[in-house]
Formats: sequence, C-alpha cells, structure tokens
Amino acid sequence: MTDAPHEAEKNVLLICSVGGTPEPVAAAIRHWRPARIMFLCSDQTRASINTALDGAATAGSSVTPPGCTDQIILRDPQDLQQTLRDLRALDQHVHSWQQRGDDYAVVVDFTGGTKVMSAALALVARRWRCTFAYVGGQERNKNGVGVVVSGRETQFSQFNPWDTLGYQAVEDAIAVFNHGGYAAAAALLDSAVKNADKPEVKRELSTLKSLIDAYAAWDRFDHKSAAKRFDDALKNRNDLAAIFPHDAPSLIARLERHRDRVAQLADHNEPSAKWFEDLLHNARRRAAECRFDDAVARLYRACEALAQVRLREHHDIADTKAVPLQYLPEALRAEWAGRARNGRIMLALKDAYALLTALGDDLGRRFGELELGHDQKSPLVARNQSILAHGFEPVGENVYNQLHAKLCSLAQPVDGDSPTPDSDRASDWRLPALDSLRGQGPVPGDSSPRQGPAPR
Repeated sequence: MTDAPHEAEKNVLLICSVGGTPEPVAAAIRHWRPARIMFLCSDQTRASINTALDGAATAGSSVTPPGCTDQIILRDPQDLQQTLRDLRALDQHVHSWQQRGDDYAVVVDFTGGTKVMSAALALVARRWRCTFAYVGGQERNKNGVGVVVSGRETQFSQFNPWDTLGYQAVEDAIAVFNHGGYAAAAALLDSAVKNADKPEVKRELSTLKSLIDAYAAWDRFDHKSAAKRFDDALKNRNDLAAIFPHDAPSLIARLERHRDRVAQLADHNEPSAKWFEDLLHNARRRAAECRFDDAVARLYRACEALAQVRLREHHDIADTKAVPLQYLPEALRAEWAGRARNGRIMLALKDAYALLTALGDDLGRRFGELELGHDQKSPLVARNQSILAHGFEPVGENVYNQLHAKLCSLAQPVDGDSPTPDSDRASDWRLPALDSLRGQGPVPGDSSPRQGPAPR
C-alpha cells in the first residue's frame, strides 16, 4: 500500500483570491502547477488575472490549459457578508472536483485581494479537505514593512486546516451528542477523520468517534456492539486524556463502568433489573427529545419487564410466553384454561400482574393501588391507543409524565431485590465541554506537551 500522493503530484484545483498585484497569483500558479484554477476577484482586479497567467508562463511554468480557469466576481470585496454569500458557489465546485478521486486535491491561496476577501475565503474553506497556502516574500520594500519586491515571492504556510481546527469538529460533535444526536455526532467525527491528515489528529478523532459509536449502539439496544466500541475507546485512553485532560479520570472511570454494564446486558437476554433500568433510561432520553410515543412504548415494555423479573426471581416462572397451567393459582387456572395451548399460557402485561396479585406478591398489589390496570384511568390505556401500538392518537407529555411517575413508584424496592431506577448512574451520558474552550488544556492534535500520563 503506497502513501497518498502529495498535492504537487495530484490534479490540483487552485482557488485564489486576486488583488491588484498579479505577482502572488503567478507565484502560486508556478508552485502548484494546477490542473484548474478558480479566481476570486472584483471588477477592478479582473485585469490582474491575465497578467498573472502570463507571468507564470514567462517563468517557464506549465500553465493551466485554456478553458480550465473560472472566475467568481465578488460584488463588493469590502463587504464580508456579501462576499460570504458570493463564495457559497465554491462548495459545489470543490465537492465535484474531489468526487473524482483521491488524486484530485484542492489548494486555497488567500494571499491576494482585500482583507475581507481573504477572511471570507478562509471561513468558507475551513470545512473542506484542502491545503491552505500563502505567498509571502523574502524581501519587502519600505525597510521590510512594505509590499513584497517583485520576483522575490516565496510560498509560505501550507497546511490542512482540519489538522489545526480538529477541535471544532470535536466541539460540534459534543454539542450534538449532549442533545441526543448520537448518530449525527458520529457522522461529524467521521467526516473530520477523513479530512484530517496528521496521524495524531486522526487517531484522537477516531477514538472519540468510537466512544460516541458505543453510546449510539447502546441507545438502540445493540449492547454487544456497544461493549466492543467502549473497549476500542478505552484502549486509546491517552487520546481521551489529550482531548479532555482535566476530565479524563472521571470520564474514563465512567466509560469502564458503562462498558461493564452493556457487557452484562449483552450476555443475559432474560428479565433482569438491569434490563428494566436500561428501558427506563432509554425512555427518558426519548422524552428529552419530545418523542413521547417512543418514550411511552419503552415505559410500557419496562412495566412488563418489571413483572417478568419478579416472576422469574421469586416464583420460578422464567418465561411468561409459555407458563404451565399447573404453576397458576387455582382461581386463575380455571379462568384462563380456555386460552391454554399444549398446557401452557401466554401472559400479557396485565396478566403478569394479575398472577403476581394472586400469588400474594406485593408488586401485584401496588400495581393495583396505582390503578395501572384500570381500563380508563391507567396511562397504559393511552399507550394502547397510540400510533406505535393499536391506534392513531399521538401520546402527549402528560401521559408520559404520569406513566413515568407511576412506574418509578411501582419499582421502589420493598425487599432489597427490586430494581432501583437510578442505580449506577446509567443515565449519565453527557460528555464534558472541550477543555481548550475554557483555556485549560490542549486541543486535538496539539503538539504541546501533554499534562501527565493518561489514567490507567
């Protein structure tokens, strides 16, 4: 496998701002030997383009063939807002160019033109995978503080903005993640990984993406994939320490705890207290997004799971889908005998709590006291009429709040064995704010010394 070719070996699209002095543009053309050029100019500076092309050709450079140049005329190069609007068309040009393959590179030279033109071009181009370039000079007039002496131009700064601005992708991804957009946050980081060139930046962004992928998998109940992604992130904990130097110890401890939790869920696909809690926390996340139909559907399943846990752990009824008739109290056995198939009966949610009540279990008694089985008063009725169940009525916040409160009351431990809704801080999914924004630490890809080793 060979390394990707340097820009000088690629088909380069050179995007450059044009001022009244053609020499910097000519120097950029000579240096990059572009396959295509996009000139950004005003009506007043258009005349410099042909002069720059002629200057590059005179110097013996392989000039871009005729017909391979384009222009964007800026309506007011002193108006930043207008210039930003004028430059929107560049996104499509760049996308089309890079879609051709890895051998098609983009170089952005913002040397010429007004300060507004340079600032606007840098702002627009910061989102692209490209190389920023600037033409300076080895010699200036006015005792070194004036303009570059003609013929003394040289190529200065050349860098990929993503290698320096990777922290912006991290900042955006964290903000989206903390608002519940797990897949969207992962997509932001995936793009950043592809755009960055520095290995250390790629690695840190990839590690953070593994962390976010873990929570995204957990959120969709893919606990096995979540455990693997947590392991991937924890293997590179030094990268997490570089991104979150002051929050790393507590964050890594939480990741280890959450990794162990999803691993337990992945290994045990039967009713358990942890499954109940997982459903409850998932419902809370859906409610935070105002997705109350989804939230109530999860609370309904959590309510059912709570009964299944109690029947399994206290009454040796492991599978409510096929309960032997002889396990039922005599009164229920007679009432439900007609529903039996091969001597076994399937229990719905209300059936499970009716059985608990008949067995003298306190959980069944409290289900009745909270009126969760009532045909009109129970918030479970609204769930049955919801779009995600059997009806066409969307569930509102009030129904969610009622069912959530009653379910938490129902789940309160009475004998030390029942689930505890908020144990193990399973709902603590927020990522810390980027330390660099608080002026406390380095940013992804920062070459400054790291502040001590990462926690083991």
